[in-house]
Amino acid sequence: MSGPYDTEGDVAADVRDLYAAYCKPGVARARTFDMLLRTCAENGVELGAYDREVLRWLAGLAPEKAQVVASLIARVRR
Repeated sequence: MSGPYDTEGDVAADVRDLYAAYCKPGVARARTFDMLLRTCAENGVELGAYDREVLRWLAGLAPEKAQVVASLIARVRR
């Protein structure tokens, strides 16, 4: 997990593997969702059903946006 990020371009290297999954429908979204869940788990964030729903929604956006949120979660923990 990196950050802080100043531009969307700064995030590009951290989401390269997520973009590689775009060749198959739904794969990138699933990997992004898994990344968000893993980040929460690694940082002791307890999730409820609605939290998961919001993370699933976020995973459907550009991977850069999800990466920034994951980075924020990790940095707060530090």
